Parts: sequence; structure tokens; C-alpha cells
Amino acid sequence: MRKNNFGKMRNMHIASTILLLSSSLQLAAQKSEIVYREKNDSTQNYYMALLPDSTSKGLLLIIGGFCASPAVVINETTLPVTACKAGYTVIIPALYNCDSINSNAIAQKRLIEIIPELIKKYNIPANKFIIGGQSMGGHQALFYAEQAFKLNDKNIIKPDLVFGVDPPLNMKRLWNSFIHSVQLNFSDVAVAEATEQLRRFKILYGGSPSQNPKKYEAFSSYFADAKDGGNAKYLKNVPVRLYCDPDISWIIEKRRGSAEFMNMSDLSGCISQLKILGNNNAEFINCLGKGFKPDGTRHPHFFSMLDADEFVLWANKMFYKK
Repeated sequence: MRKNNFGKMRNMHIASTILLLSSSLQLAAQKSEIVYREKNDSTQNYYMALLPDSTSKGLLLIIGGFCASPAVVINETTLPVTACKAGYTVIIPALYNCDSINSNAIAQKRLIEIIPELIKKYNIPANKFIIGGQSMGGHQALFYAEQAFKLNDKNIIKPDLVFGVDPPLNMKRLWNSFIHSVQLNFSDVAVAEATEQLRRFKILYGGSPSQNPKKYEAFSSYFADAKDGGNAKYLKNVPVRLYCDPDISWIIEKRRGSAEFMNMSDLSGCISQLKILGNNNAEFINCLGKGFKPDGTRHPHFFSMLDADEFVLWANKMFYKK
């Protein structure tokens, strides 16, 4: 039944794409295009581009949360339109099919392929590349950045700014959070998500963190048990922002959770580690009380917590500071 629910989610996202993008973009009066990289597949490996009226100031690549289409991203945050109006070329990709078990590996491969194409196609100026995302998309963005700096391969474009909006970074901690939700059995939504993701983790990582600890460390963008935070150490020389709405009261009331099971624990730990390593441009952005669903319902995990105008000011400052 849960597999069917994920399939329905995918179909709903695809079906809503044209309607949501059409209304949003007409309202914003932005030039845009949707580019399908595979002729016979409109469900994955495509992107939406928002194009500035003038010469591009830089590339902003935004990855949505798990199974989120470009339409969903635009509906949850004003960042794409705001950044485009400010002169940035904005790309929102749909990197994988929702049914894909190894979505992160697929996402990484396609990011490596697509980013040089985008820089060439849209005449992006050198050293003006921002990558980030929300939830699992934020983890994928950070992981891409870490691998780019780690491998130091000229064919993998290094980002100049990196951000995440409440992403889970530590896959061991995330596993423990899912186990806690299932055992607690308080929120139907949390139990359904946790059960599905535990199924995926068992396939991806060959079992639990205790059974295969090295895999969990290798595929985490921050690992608290590892020296220097594991993969996070590769971000020590790049500006990083991690946004979080640390509303513990909401978590207690709606999920009966605690701070140790929140993404907040990964985000605060990662930023502290980067500062220890000397990154003075690593920031934890406290967005307490600012997360809401598009319908106005309070939820501390949504993209809306990010202040788009302030984000653009930060990007401009980082790129053009004297």
C-alpha cells in the first residue's frame, strides 16, 4: 500500500507541474523553460529554468525534497522567483524517479553531468555557482559539494556557495529517528514515512547502522561519530548556510519527539564542526516559527522558513564583497 502511495505522490506532482508553474510564472512574469534531457521520459531527469532579463549574475541550483517536482518547489518558496528577479539564473531539477531506491546516487551522477551543461548554455559567469535544497534535496546538494572538493576533478564543478533548508545530514541519526517514530507509533504520517524509508535504507546500506556503519558514514554529508564530521570536512573552505526552524514545542505536540531526533541536531553539529575547522562563513540560520505549508498550516520542515530577499543579499555579499 505504501508503494502505491509513493506512486500516487509522483503522479500528483507530475500532473500538477504545468498548472502550478503556469500560474506562478505568469504572475511573476519571468522567462522560463522546461528542458527534458530524455526524449521519452517526462517524469525525471529534467529541469525548469528561470531566466533573468539581463546578463546572468550566477547560477542558483535548487533541489527539492524527496520526490518534489519543480512545481512543488515553486509553490513552497519564493526563492526561485526572487533570485531570478535579482539577476540569477535559477535551475530546479527533477533528478530521479520517486520509485528509485538509490535516488542519491542517481542525483549525484546527473548533477555532475548537468551542471557544466547549464553553465555553458546559460553563460554563467565564473565562480558564481550556488547549490542547495530542502530536506533530502539539501543533503544531496551538500553531498555533491563535498564530493566535488574531495575528488578535485576538473570535470566536477565546485560550488561557490552551499545551503540547505532543514536537511537530514547524518544517515545514522536519521535511521534512529525513523526507528523511534515507528516504535512510538504516535503520528500516522511519521510512521508511514519512517516505515518506507527504513525499507529503503535496509536495501541501500545493507541493514542498520550497527550492521554496516561504514556505509552510513560514507553516505552522510555530516557524521557526528567520524573525525572532523566525516564528509563535512570537505566544506571547510566554502560558505555554507544551514536553515532550521527548531520548534521543539511543535515536535513534542505533533510527533512526541525530542531534540536528538530532529534534523536540528545534524545542522547545529555540522556548523559547529565547520567553525572548528576554521570556516568563518559557516552559518546556522535560526528560523524559529517561520516554517509553513503553502496552505498556511504551521510546519517547521517547509522551505518557506527561508527569507528569499535576505538570501539574495547574502549571495550578493559573498560574490561581490570587496
